[in-house]
Amino acid sequence: MPIGKDTFMVSRQAATGFSGSGTLKAEAFQEANKYCEGLSKNLQVINTHEASPPYVFGNFPKAEIQFMCLDSIDAELNRPKLKKEANSIIEIKSEVRTKSDQPKSVDTYTELMKLDDLRKKGILTDAEFEIQKKKILSGS
Repeated sequence: MPIGKDTFMVSRQAATGFSGSGTLKAEAFQEANKYCEGLSKNLQVINTHEASPPYVFGNFPKAEIQFMCLDSIDAELNRPKLKKEANSIIEIKSEVRTKSDQPKSVDTYTELMKLDDLRKKGILTDAEFEIQKKKILSGS
């Protein structure tokens, strides 16, 4: 299924919750590769996603691949495209003082450490890290 210029998606879902997603993912990769080969182009994977358990009430194993079909001389083939989904979500809190000058809640050090961890994992870019760090330090 096309989702943009030279960009496509393949999705596979099991009929029950009793099969694993590994086979589904392999089939999706094979189909994506075959499609690009049919266009005489090379497969460039952008993103992959798999459904998370529990596999009940219609949430069966599912694998999805987003990919591009590129010419062999395309410079984009030399650049990694695979993007990791965030496995951590942080809530940034700042210290807010009430009229009685009592802090509501903040642990600036802990928030900065969480933010730095996201940067080290590649979830945040250095620029995004700096923006969020300034917000924490300024109390915004």
